[in-house]
Amino acid sequence: MGYGMHREPKKYICSGNKNAHRISSEITVVLFVILLIVFTVVSMAPIVFSKTPMYIPTTPAGTTFGFVDIEYEYVIVTMNHDSFWLFDWGDGTATTWLQLEDNQTSIVQTHHWSIPGAYQLRMNFKSEQVPEGVWSNPLTVDITTYSSNDFPNKPILRTGKIQGIIGNDYTYSALTTDPHEYQVSYRFDYGNGNLSEWTPDVPSGSSSYHSFAWETPGEYFLRAQARNQYGLESVWSTPVQVTMKNISEDNGTSIDLVFLNDIYYHIVYSSSYNGTFYNPSSGGSNDIQWKGGGVFFIDDDSDGRWEYLYAPTIGEIQPYQEQVIPQKNIFSDVPWLLILIIVSIILGVVGVVLVLIKKGLIYMYEEEVVVEK
Repeated sequence: MGYGMHREPKKYICSGNKNAHRISSEITVVLFVILLIVFTVVSMAPIVFSKTPMYIPTTPAGTTFGFVDIEYEYVIVTMNHDSFWLFDWGDGTATTWLQLEDNQTSIVQTHHWSIPGAYQLRMNFKSEQVPEGVWSNPLTVDITTYSSNDFPNKPILRTGKIQGIIGNDYTYSALTTDPHEYQVSYRFDYGNGNLSEWTPDVPSGSSSYHSFAWETPGEYFLRAQARNQYGLESVWSTPVQVTMKNISEDNGTSIDLVFLNDIYYHIVYSSSYNGTFYNPSSGGSNDIQWKGGGVFFIDDDSDGRWEYLYAPTIGEIQPYQEQVIPQKNIFSDVPWLLILIIVSIILGVVGVVLVLIKKGLIYMYEEEVVVEK
């Protein structure tokens, strides 16, 4: 009995130590969780309680290279009509706060820099939820000076109507090259105070087209200008005289101008089915032929063969290559190689069979027929 009384206190004391250890562990876990929550709240406080959004606005889109004193266009796309945007051009100037107009999804602004350098163009965004604004990542724009060798070359009027009827749309094309192989666009001066819009950019050495209709009869001087993708504009082309008549004055003859092999030609035709390819400088002329579908064949060297196709409705002229259809004969249609292969296979099989028969590996049996006498 004394032994039992001696052990029970030990058992009671051990149980108490375990409970104390378990409680201490739970307190440690709770304290760790509390510290983790406090650390998270403190670290997130600048974001949660600041007046800046948890994202970076879109960087403006536009050219990253240009020349001094040339206007360049930059755009920001947004669907939020309640937000405001400010363009900071990186040269100490900026726009006012701008807002999206009705039925629009973008804000467009233009700017030019007067001093060469690398400029950091940024957008500042603000809204009711972000009244203090937040900046986008910068767009670096490199601006440099230009020389006379940087401009597109003087363009030429390549094709188009120079005698026609008022009210009809006529298509004109221009052509130039850029010394740096930059892309180019064109615009046309129709001689009546109207300038066309710039055409889309095309590769250097390619034509662009534009259509126009004169409303008043008279003599006009048509010319074209080129601009490269960085905004440098060429001088105007040499003007070409255009005559537009009333329909009552129409005698059924119209004249197109075509620049080909460094020579200006006139295509004179009195109907859609016949005409003349005329060289005003030499007085020489060659025939053209209606191909159909609004296209003419042109023989520019009087050799009896067609060298070019001309489509006046779209102002396009391009080299023509006559398709040569090879002559067929009976031998060219026979698949001799296939026949030779088949014959070779047949002869090979027959040869193998004969060898096997000769070696006795294949026997030829003959059926005996008994004839009664």
